[in-house]
Amino acid sequence: MYLRFFPAFLLMVLTSLASSAQDEKPEDEMLTRAYALFEQQDFSEAIDLFQQCIDKEKLSPSPDKDKISGCLNDIGTCYHKMNDFQEAIRWYHQALQVDRELGNIDNISTRYSNLGFAYRKLGVWDSALIYYNRALSLDLEIGDGALIAKTLNNLGSLYHQMAKYDSTIHYFQRSLEIKKNIGDSSGMAVTLNNIGLVYNAWQKYDKAIEYFQEALHIDSLLGYDRDFTTRFNNIGTSYHLKGDYDKAIEYFTKALKIGLDSKNPGVVANLYNNLGMIYLKKKEYNRSREYLNKALESYHRSGQKAEVAAVLANLAKIDLVLGNYNQSLGYLSQSTEIAENFDLLDLNKDNYLTFSEIYASMGNYSEALRYYKKHIALKDTLYSEAIHKQINDFEIKYESEKKDKEIKLLKQKEEIQNLTIKKQRILRNSLYGGITFSVLLAVVILMSLNRRRRDNRIIASEKAKTDKLLLNVLPASIASDLKERGSTEPKLFENVTVCFTDMVGFTEKSTKLQPKVLIEELNAIFTAFDNIIEKNDCERIKTIGDSYMSLCGLPEPDPNHAEKMIRTAVEMVQYIEKRNLESSVEWQIRIGIHSGDVIAGVVGIKKYIYDVFGDTINTASRMETSSAPMRINVSEITYQLLKDKFKFEERGEVQVKGKGVMKMYFIKA
Repeated sequence: MYLRFFPAFLLMVLTSLASSAQDEKPEDEMLTRAYALFEQQDFSEAIDLFQQCIDKEKLSPSPDKDKISGCLNDIGTCYHKMNDFQEAIRWYHQALQVDRELGNIDNISTRYSNLGFAYRKLGVWDSALIYYNRALSLDLEIGDGALIAKTLNNLGSLYHQMAKYDSTIHYFQRSLEIKKNIGDSSGMAVTLNNIGLVYNAWQKYDKAIEYFQEALHIDSLLGYDRDFTTRFNNIGTSYHLKGDYDKAIEYFTKALKIGLDSKNPGVVANLYNNLGMIYLKKKEYNRSREYLNKALESYHRSGQKAEVAAVLANLAKIDLVLGNYNQSLGYLSQSTEIAENFDLLDLNKDNYLTFSEIYASMGNYSEALRYYKKHIALKDTLYSEAIHKQINDFEIKYESEKKDKEIKLLKQKEEIQNLTIKKQRILRNSLYGGITFSVLLAVVILMSLNRRRRDNRIIASEKAKTDKLLLNVLPASIASDLKERGSTEPKLFENVTVCFTDMVGFTEKSTKLQPKVLIEELNAIFTAFDNIIEKNDCERIKTIGDSYMSLCGLPEPDPNHAEKMIRTAVEMVQYIEKRNLESSVEWQIRIGIHSGDVIAGVVGIKKYIYDVFGDTINTASRMETSSAPMRINVSEITYQLLKDKFKFEERGEVQVKGKGVMKMYFIKA
C-alpha cells in the first residue's frame, strides 16, 4: 500500500544565477537573457548563454574571474536542475578551482554545499559528507548564522537519508538553536517540521507529533496558513503510522479542506490518496474507493504515472476483498502495464502477488502459480544486489581478519624482543654489581659484549622480518604510525588515480580448476602485479576474490599519479599476455581507471584494514565493469590528465549503472 505525504524537508538551496559570485545586478545583456531562460526552466539555452559569457570574459584583456566563477556555477546548477548530477559536479569543480585562485571563501563555501547536494542526490554519501563538512568549516569561519544553520540542516537531511537518526537530530537541533538566536521564526518552523519527520522514521510517533504541533504553532503566530496543510498532513501521517486511524482521518480532513481552498491539485491528490488508504485499513471499502477514485482522477490530470499505478493497485485490492475478481484484474492489469513501462519494480513485485491471490480465489491455480513465480523471481532480482554486497562484506571481513592476525603476530614478536632487551639490561647490571676482581670483570664484560652483539644481530634480523611483513600489509607511513602510536588518522587525498583489475570468466574457471591450482594461479598473478605496482611507485590496497585494487598518489602525493597508474596497467596486461604464451591456463583481465579525491585510513579498532573511500573508488569500479577483456578503460577526468602523453581510443558516452551516461576511453596498445 502506498501512503502519499509531503514532508517538505528544507533541502540545500542551490546557489544559482551566479548570486554567490556577483551581488551586483548583471551588466551585460547576454547574462540577463541567460538568467531569464533559467527562470523559464529553459536550461539548455541558458547553458549556451552562460558558456558564451565565459568565453567572452576569457578573451577580455582583464577577465573578471568572479563572473567566470559565477557562470561556471550557474551551468552546474542548470545541469543539477536537469538531474544530470555528474555533469553538475564537473562544473561545480571548475567554479571551485577559480574561487580557490581568488581566495573567495564565501564562494568556496557555496561550491562545497552545491557539491555536497549533488553527491547526495547521486547517493554517494561519503563524498556528500566531505563537502558538507568543508562548507560548515568555512561557514563557521565566516560567522554567518543563517549560512551555518542552512549547512547544519543539510547535514541533518543527509544523515536522515542514511537512516542515522541520532546524528540527524543532532544537526537539526544545532540548526534550530542558531535560528532561535538570530530570530528566524519561519526557519524554526521548517526545522521543527524536519525533526518531526525524523521521529516518524524512527517510529517515535508521539515525539514527532509534538514537533509538528510546535511548528504549527509558529506558523499560526506568523500567519503562514499556507503551511497548515503540510503540518496537518504530517500529523495525520504520524497518527496513521501509530495505528490511530480516527485521529489520522481528522488531520487529513483538516489538511484537505485547506488544500481545496488553496487550489493545489498535487497536494489535494495526495490527501485523497491518504484518506483512501486509511479507510482501506479500516475496511470501509466504499469510502476508500470514493477517495481513491478522486486521487486517481487528480493524478491522471497531472500526469503522475507512478501515483496512478499505485492507486490502481489499491483499487484492485478493494475489489479482490469484495469478490469483484474481473474488475480487480482490470485495475491490476492497468497498474502493472504502467509499472513495467516505468520500471517500478517494487510495485510490480506486489502486483504479481496480488494477481496470484486473485487467480487463486477464482480457482485458476495454474495462473496463480505462474504469477507467484513471477513475484518470487522479481523479489530475488531486487534482493540480488543486497546479497552480492553481503558476500563482498564477508570477503572484506575475511581479509581484515587475516591482516589483523598478521598485525597481532607482529606485536607479539615486538613484545618478545622488548622482553629480551629488558632481560639483557637486568643481567648486565647484576654482573656489574657482583664483580669484584678486575680480571674476572674484564672477562665477563668481554663475554657480555659478544653476547649482546650476537643478540642484537638476532633482534635486528627479527625486526627486519617484522618490518617487511608489516609493509606487506600496510603502506610504509601507515605502518610507522601504527608501530609508534598504535593508531593512524584518516586523510583526504585530493589527487590520486585508482585502478581496478578483474579476471574475466573467473567464476567459470573456478568450477573447472582444482582449488589448489586456482589459488596457485591467483597467487602467481597477484604476486607479479605486486612487483609491477612496487616498481611504479603505486600501492596495492586490497584483493577481493579475483579483483585487484591499486592506486597511485597516496600516502605520499605524486604529481605523476595518473601516468604511473596507466603504465602499471599496461604492464599488467603485457604480463598476462606473456604468461598466456607459457602457461597451460590462460587468463584475460579487464581494467578500469579513474582519477579524483579519496579518503584513506585504517578502519576498525580491533580489526584493522587500510582502505580508501569516496566516489572516485565507485567510479573506478564502474570503469572496470564497463571495460573489455585485455583493455584498459579510463574516465574522462583521467583522459584529460593524460591526453597529451598517451594514445586513446574514444568510446563515446556509455550508460553506467548508478552514474548515468559517462564518457570513456580505451588506452591504445
